[in-house]
Amino acid sequence: MSRLRHALSAVLACAPIPACIPSGSACDKPAAACPTDGTTGDDGSTGTQGTTTTSPTTTAPTTTMGATSQDDADSSTTEPLVCNGASLRVVSFNVKSVGAEGSDEWDALGSLLARLAPDVLCIEEFGDGETGALRALTTALGWSEPIQAETSPAIGGELRNACMGPHPMARIDSYGSELSGDADANDVGRDFLGVRLVLDGCPINVLAVHAKSGQEDLDFFRRQVEFVRLGQAVADVRDKRPGEAVVVMGDFNENTDDPAIGTVFDAEPAGLPPSYQLGDDIEFPLTYDPFATIAAAGLERVEATHEDSERIGTWGVSAAQDGIRIDYVWLDGPALDGAMVFDACRDDGVDEPPAGQFLPMQGDPVPCVASAMASDHLPVVVDLTLAP
Repeated sequence: MSRLRHALSAVLACAPIPACIPSGSACDKPAAACPTDGTTGDDGSTGTQGTTTTSPTTTAPTTTMGATSQDDADSSTTEPLVCNGASLRVVSFNVKSVGAEGSDEWDALGSLLARLAPDVLCIEEFGDGETGALRALTTALGWSEPIQAETSPAIGGELRNACMGPHPMARIDSYGSELSGDADANDVGRDFLGVRLVLDGCPINVLAVHAKSGQEDLDFFRRQVEFVRLGQAVADVRDKRPGEAVVVMGDFNENTDDPAIGTVFDAEPAGLPPSYQLGDDIEFPLTYDPFATIAAAGLERVEATHEDSERIGTWGVSAAQDGIRIDYVWLDGPALDGAMVFDACRDDGVDEPPAGQFLPMQGDPVPCVASAMASDHLPVVVDLTLAP
């Protein structure tokens, strides 16, 4: 992992993180306000649009936008995999946007990723125009080509999911409304991105999720339909890769204490977008409960807190606010070694009281301001073991 920090240090040396704090920062030091530049999707999500560029692909043959073909590199071999056991780190991070290459936002994100040193990183709110900036970032980190989900339909805005890391990985699929089997369906805003990684002969499949945001009935309805589709995507991964470990992670846009959980829909709510078309496989009544839906698919939620703290918030966190938890990692198969919500303002590299969770990181702590500059979310970091 040392090459990650070395590669990025040269980039950050040219454009260090400035001493500025965006609104809502977790840092408590006074500083000038940071500039923002966002665009809004049709569901209210925001993301900065960078400039798209092209760069040589350094891994397996790719299709448009850096996504490897559905048949991953090791699937063509007739030799069975022999897993001798492997440890790895997965990270889910709604980055809000990657930011333009060389920008303060881009630099902050890079410094966090170098510190986290994941084996698999999946990001949400990656903007359609940010391919060039993302490739530049992964190149600076010494990582493989990033893999991206397909472009979202209008109901999902100009945002999608992407996965990446220092090891070659392959795309399983970009799962959307076609999961319904209804050719007219248009009920998934942002595709679930499935990727597969093999470490020391041990395979793991990861699905990245960015569910519908919002707190109106139509949002609850759309989000529940998306989680039904997510369960179908998990089933497809298992069909393609029976017996292999599965991880589902991302921004669920929901917390476990929401009183809306349990809402029952007897019909489609009013106010759905004109292009929204519910797949004909969805039956009524439909009960809103994303967590029960994903648990019914055979996955278990990872419980993560901030370093040396009982805080669990991943969004809306500041020095004075605990925030709420809307970002999660769910597991089927791998053993959990540890989990943490990473906030640079709590990161001192030392496991100390009060009781809470701690994970070792790569290199030295980064400035507190890096978390707030990189995103309005905090990443969820999970260490796993794949058994022989």
